[in-house]
Amino acid sequence: MRLFSLLLLGLLLWAALQDSPPSAPEPIFAGAEQKTEASLRYQREDWPHWSDADGDCQNTRQELLIASSTVPVTFTSERGCTVATGQWHDPYTGNTYTQASDVDIDHVVPLAYAHAAGGAAWTREQRERFANDPRNLLVVDDAENQRKGAAGPSEYLPRASFHGDYLRLWREVVEAYGLQLRAEDARLMGL
Repeated sequence: MRLFSLLLLGLLLWAALQDSPPSAPEPIFAGAEQKTEASLRYQREDWPHWSDADGDCQNTRQELLIASSTVPVTFTSERGCTVATGQWHDPYTGNTYTQASDVDIDHVVPLAYAHAAGGAAWTREQRERFANDPRNLLVVDDAENQRKGAAGPSEYLPRASFHGDYLRLWREVVEAYGLQLRAEDARLMGL
Protein backbone atom coordinates (compact mmCIF):
# COMPACT_ATOMS: atom_id res chain seq x y z
CA MET A 1 0.00 0.00 0.00
CA ARG A 2 2.81 2.35 0.87
CA LEU A 3 4.55 1.69 -2.46
CA PHE A 4 1.29 2.37 -4.27
CA SER A 5 0.92 5.71 -2.42
CA LEU A 6 4.46 6.74 -3.33
CA LEU A 7 3.91 5.81 -6.97
CA LEU A 8 0.62 7.75 -7.01
CA LEU A 9 2.29 10.79 -5.42
CA GLY A 10 5.13 10.61 -7.94
CA LEU A 11 2.65 10.35 -10.81
CA LEU A 12 0.67 13.35 -9.51
CA LEU A 13 3.85 15.44 -9.19
CA TRP A 14 4.95 14.48 -12.68
CA ALA A 15 1.51 15.40 -14.08
CA ALA A 16 1.56 18.74 -12.26
CA LEU A 17 4.94 19.57 -13.74
CA GLN A 18 3.68 18.72 -17.21
CA ASP A 19 0.85 21.25 -16.85
CA SER A 20 3.17 24.05 -15.72
CA PRO A 21 3.70 26.78 -18.27
CA PRO A 22 7.19 26.71 -19.73
CA SER A 23 9.59 29.26 -18.30
CA ALA A 24 10.31 32.22 -20.55
CA PRO A 25 13.62 32.09 -22.37
CA GLU A 26 16.27 34.53 -21.24
CA PRO A 27 16.75 37.51 -23.54
CA ILE A 28 19.67 37.30 -25.92
CA PHE A 29 21.29 40.20 -27.75
CA ALA A 30 22.49 39.49 -31.27
CA GLY A 31 25.99 38.09 -31.33
CA ALA A 32 26.22 37.78 -27.54
CA GLU A 33 26.32 34.81 -25.25
CA GLN A 34 23.15 34.09 -23.36
CA LYS A 35 22.98 36.41 -20.33
CA THR A 36 21.17 36.12 -17.05
CA GLU A 37 18.38 38.53 -16.21
CA ALA A 38 20.52 40.13 -13.50
CA SER A 39 23.36 40.86 -15.93
CA LEU A 40 20.94 42.58 -18.31
CA ARG A 41 19.80 45.16 -15.73
CA TYR A 42 21.25 48.61 -16.31
CA GLN A 43 23.46 49.94 -13.54
CA ARG A 44 25.19 53.25 -14.19
CA GLU A 45 28.34 52.18 -12.32
CA ASP A 46 28.85 49.45 -14.95
CA TRP A 47 29.41 52.25 -17.50
CA PRO A 48 32.63 54.03 -16.42
CA HIS A 49 32.27 57.63 -17.46
CA TRP A 50 34.24 60.82 -16.99
CA SER A 51 37.52 58.98 -17.40
CA ASP A 52 40.88 60.75 -17.44
CA ALA A 53 42.40 58.78 -20.32
CA ASP A 54 45.46 61.01 -20.72
CA GLY A 55 46.15 61.34 -16.98
CA ASP A 56 46.21 65.16 -16.97
CA CYS A 57 43.67 65.45 -14.07
CA GLN A 58 40.95 66.68 -16.45
CA ASN A 59 38.33 63.99 -16.99
CA THR A 60 36.06 63.72 -20.02
CA ARG A 61 33.55 66.20 -18.55
CA GLN A 62 36.23 68.83 -17.92
CA GLU A 63 37.86 68.35 -21.32
CA LEU A 64 34.52 68.75 -23.08
CA LEU A 65 33.76 71.90 -21.08
CA ILE A 66 37.14 73.32 -22.08
CA ALA A 67 36.80 72.36 -25.75
CA SER A 68 33.25 73.62 -26.19
CA SER A 69 33.47 76.92 -24.29
CA THR A 70 33.30 79.95 -26.58
CA VAL A 71 35.55 81.92 -24.17
CA PRO A 72 38.60 80.88 -22.16
CA VAL A 73 37.57 78.87 -19.11
CA THR A 74 38.55 79.43 -15.48
CA PHE A 75 39.27 76.68 -13.01
CA THR A 76 38.33 76.06 -9.39
CA SER A 77 42.03 75.80 -8.41
CA GLU A 78 45.49 76.60 -9.77
CA ARG A 79 46.00 72.96 -10.65
CA GLY A 80 43.44 73.35 -13.47
CA CYS A 81 41.55 70.10 -13.05
CA THR A 82 37.96 71.33 -12.63
CA VAL A 83 36.32 74.01 -14.77
CA ALA A 84 34.51 76.80 -12.90
CA THR A 85 33.36 79.19 -15.64
CA GLY A 86 33.27 79.54 -19.39
CA GLN A 87 30.51 80.09 -21.91
CA TRP A 88 28.42 77.26 -23.31
CA HIS A 89 25.51 77.34 -25.72
CA ASP A 90 23.00 74.58 -25.01
CA PRO A 91 21.67 73.25 -28.33
CA TYR A 92 18.67 71.63 -26.58
CA THR A 93 17.22 74.84 -25.13
CA GLY A 94 19.08 77.60 -27.00
CA ASN A 95 20.23 79.10 -23.68
CA THR A 96 23.78 80.19 -22.84
CA TYR A 97 25.48 79.38 -19.53
CA THR A 98 28.62 80.71 -17.85
CA GLN A 99 28.81 78.51 -14.72
CA ALA A 100 30.03 74.94 -15.22
CA SER A 101 27.78 73.90 -12.33
CA ASP A 102 24.72 74.90 -14.39
CA VAL A 103 25.38 72.42 -17.19
CA ASP A 104 25.51 68.67 -17.59
CA ILE A 105 27.27 66.57 -20.17
CA ASP A 106 24.49 64.69 -21.91
CA HIS A 107 24.92 61.31 -23.54
CA VAL A 108 22.91 61.92 -26.71
CA VAL A 109 22.20 58.19 -26.81
CA PRO A 110 21.68 57.62 -23.07
CA LEU A 111 23.70 54.94 -21.33
CA ALA A 112 20.55 53.11 -20.17
CA TYR A 113 19.17 53.14 -23.73
CA ALA A 114 22.48 51.82 -25.10
CA HIS A 115 22.48 49.10 -22.43
CA ALA A 116 19.03 47.89 -23.52
CA ALA A 117 19.94 48.24 -27.21
CA GLY A 118 22.84 45.80 -27.13
CA GLY A 119 25.36 47.34 -24.74
CA ALA A 120 24.48 44.87 -21.99
CA ALA A 121 26.61 42.36 -23.89
CA TRP A 122 29.64 44.67 -24.10
CA THR A 123 32.77 44.42 -22.02
CA ARG A 124 33.47 47.05 -19.37
CA GLU A 125 36.10 48.58 -21.70
CA GLN A 126 33.57 48.89 -24.55
CA ARG A 127 31.10 50.54 -22.18
CA GLU A 128 33.75 52.98 -20.98
CA ARG A 129 34.65 53.88 -24.58
CA PHE A 130 30.98 54.53 -25.36
CA ALA A 131 30.38 56.54 -22.16
CA ASN A 132 33.33 58.85 -22.93
CA ASP A 133 32.98 59.12 -26.73
CA PRO A 134 32.82 62.84 -27.62
CA ARG A 135 30.59 62.04 -30.62
CA ASN A 136 27.88 61.16 -28.11
CA LEU A 137 28.40 64.04 -25.68
CA LEU A 138 26.90 67.55 -25.54
CA VAL A 139 27.03 70.34 -22.97
CA VAL A 140 23.40 71.04 -22.04
CA ASP A 141 21.26 72.62 -19.32
CA ASP A 142 21.27 70.32 -16.29
CA ALA A 143 17.48 70.51 -15.81
CA GLU A 144 16.88 69.70 -19.50
CA ASN A 145 19.22 66.73 -19.25
CA GLN A 146 17.24 65.46 -16.25
CA ARG A 147 13.99 65.93 -18.19
CA LYS A 148 15.35 63.87 -21.09
CA GLY A 149 16.56 61.05 -18.85
CA ALA A 150 17.04 57.80 -20.76
CA ALA A 151 14.43 58.64 -23.41
CA GLY A 152 14.86 57.83 -27.06
CA PRO A 153 14.01 60.39 -29.75
CA SER A 154 10.39 59.24 -29.97
CA GLU A 155 9.96 60.29 -26.32
CA TYR A 156 12.23 63.34 -26.20
CA LEU A 157 13.30 65.91 -28.75
CA PRO A 158 15.06 69.20 -27.99
CA ARG A 159 13.86 72.54 -29.37
CA ALA A 160 12.59 72.34 -32.96
CA SER A 161 15.56 74.11 -34.58
CA PHE A 162 17.88 71.36 -33.30
CA HIS A 163 15.70 68.33 -34.23
CA GLY A 164 17.58 67.50 -37.45
CA ASP A 165 21.03 67.71 -35.87
CA TYR A 166 19.86 65.73 -32.85
CA LEU A 167 18.48 62.90 -34.97
CA ARG A 168 21.66 62.92 -37.10
CA LEU A 169 23.77 62.54 -33.94
CA TRP A 170 21.57 59.67 -32.76
CA ARG A 171 21.90 57.90 -36.10
CA GLU A 172 25.70 58.32 -36.19
CA VAL A 173 26.17 56.94 -32.68
CA VAL A 174 23.74 54.06 -33.13
CA GLU A 175 25.40 53.04 -36.40
CA ALA A 176 28.95 53.42 -35.01
CA TYR A 177 28.15 51.08 -32.13
CA GLY A 178 25.73 48.69 -33.86
CA LEU A 179 22.90 49.44 -31.41
CA GLN A 180 19.37 48.22 -32.03
CA LEU A 181 16.85 51.07 -32.00
CA ARG A 182 13.39 50.65 -30.55
CA ALA A 183 10.86 50.39 -33.38
CA GLU A 184 9.28 53.80 -32.68
CA ASP A 185 12.71 55.49 -32.69
CA ALA A 186 13.74 53.76 -35.92
CA ARG A 187 10.49 54.91 -37.57
CA LEU A 188 11.07 58.49 -36.43
CA MET A 189 14.56 58.43 -37.96
CA GLY A 190 13.36 56.79 -41.15
CA LEU A 191 15.34 53.62 -40.57
